[in-house]
Amino acid sequence: VYVLTTSTTTTQAYQYALDTATLTLTGLPTGCDVVILTAGTSTILDQSDANPGTSYSWAYSGTPTVDIGLIKPGYVPYYIRGLTLGSTDSSIPVSLTLDRNYA
Repeated sequence: VYVLTTSTTTTQAYQYALDTATLTLTGLPTGCDVVILTAGTSTILDQSDANPGTSYSWAYSGTPTVDIGLIKPGYVPYYIRGLTLGSTDSSIPVSLTLDRNYA
């Protein structure tokens, strides 16, 4: 059995990840900014400004090493640096600390 298809050089250039995993961050305060970067760089892989829920999920492929920043006014900024992700789903519970000096 075979199927004839028509494509262009543009569609042939698309790469689709066959195996993906999901990183889930839980315990976030509502409205928290989330940024995921390639470790040690300013290259943004994913981000959310004012994340509407208390969890955040990011689908990725391979086993990237990332830096994660969590920022919300009234809380101490929280960073996870040099996190190597595996090829299976993972979940990280996070607890941001209230900033006593925030006015």
